[in-house]
Amino acid sequence: MKTSPDSPSDFVAHVKYGFAHFLTFRGRSTRPQFWWYYLCLWLINAILNMLGNSFVIFPPEAGTTVEWIGDPFRSIWSFFPVAFKVYLVASTIIGLVLFISALAAAVRRLHDAGYSATLAYIVSIVSLLLTTSFYLLLLYTDDVLHLVIENETTAAALFVAVLSALVAMLVIGIIVLVRLIMPSEPRDNAYGPYVGREK
Repeated sequence: MKTSPDSPSDFVAHVKYGFAHFLTFRGRSTRPQFWWYYLCLWLINAILNMLGNSFVIFPPEAGTTVEWIGDPFRSIWSFFPVAFKVYLVASTIIGLVLFISALAAAVRRLHDAGYSATLAYIVSIVSLLLTTSFYLLLLYTDDVLHLVIENETTAAALFVAVLSALVAMLVIGIIVLVRLIMPSEPRDNAYGPYVGREK
């Protein structure tokens, strides 16, 4: 008997379905289709992170020094070997593609449960903004610290903005998570037909 899209037993079939609809934001995905595919994407991301950590565990050859050339990003960048630079660019591109694919799967899952995906888009945008801000803060720590120390109003505004974004993302994220684990809407809806479980 052919495995139903709603059957939790066929990991391979659900992962294949996810990759067949890699960047598809329309239609529906059942709970098994979403969660098995999401697990697969998480494992791919974990492998990429382990590869990146190997450059930290096994740093450049002894005697390699950082070329301090004014720009902190370029200075740190000069410290790492070419292999790490290639890995960093490739993993960033792959990570972004996987992030978009996970968002597409979440959108289909929300559609399957009968919900709009607006909140999922909001969480994703806020998450990207916070992540980008974090890396910019790391790259320009001295400038940010100088700005914060010199201007208490700016420091307070930044703190309130970041805290508000984190709280909003947490609250909306919990709502989205609850909706992601809801069962399929047992009928056709505006997002597509109901497949149901095969007997």
